[in-house]
Amino acid sequence: MTDVIAAIVLAAGNSSRMEGDDKLWADLGGKPVVARSLESLIELAVLNILVIVSPSSRHKELRKLIRRPKTLELRFVEGGDRRQDSVAAGIAAAAEADWYLVHDGARPLATVELSAAVLDAARLYGAAIPGVPVTDTLKRVHDNRKIIETVNRTPLRAIQTPQAFSGDVLREAHKKIRGDVTDDAAMVEELGYPVALVEGETTNLKVTRKTDLLIARTFFEAKSNTQRGR
Repeated sequence: MTDVIAAIVLAAGNSSRMEGDDKLWADLGGKPVVARSLESLIELAVLNILVIVSPSSRHKELRKLIRRPKTLELRFVEGGDRRQDSVAAGIAAAAEADWYLVHDGARPLATVELSAAVLDAARLYGAAIPGVPVTDTLKRVHDNRKIIETVNRTPLRAIQTPQAFSGDVLREAHKKIRGDVTDDAAMVEELGYPVALVEGETTNLKVTRKTDLLIARTFFEAKSNTQRGR
């Protein structure tokens, strides 16, 4: 029997750092940011279910944006107050999945190759996430003023999405972990399960501020020009 693979795309954020603009619906090469985030997952041939977590007022509009193969089932669900609540809603909407990919709708430049890589690693270890080396100098501070120490950045990674998990592991994590977390991997780690690291993509930025959107547009234009030149 073939495994059921579901992708959960989080598109329910409030864009609090975009100065009133909705980052997911900002233009990126003629389509909304969220549409670009969905496109790379739809390209993943082994994907069976795509769950979009978003306000119900956006469901009809999102459905119109998506061109998908007939073999890919599309499901919509409302998000929750916290990120992990939104992921839990997505899990419930595809409870039969053997494997999950969890992706931020605000990461429009992740490639289908990255999705495939984290899924392959998850099949070996049970969970896998992409990450890139931290390049900035890091300082630990007190009261946002006094420098306490310079942190060794060598073993540190900035973590991205999509993240991939065994269905059993992710469902257990969301059932047992109640405290606030910043990603699903933290929940899995808290249970003591291994999480593999896959090399991330430097262009796979998260659109959080307006400057991120400007950078994303530059990357997207460069990618489009390269593809046209082939």
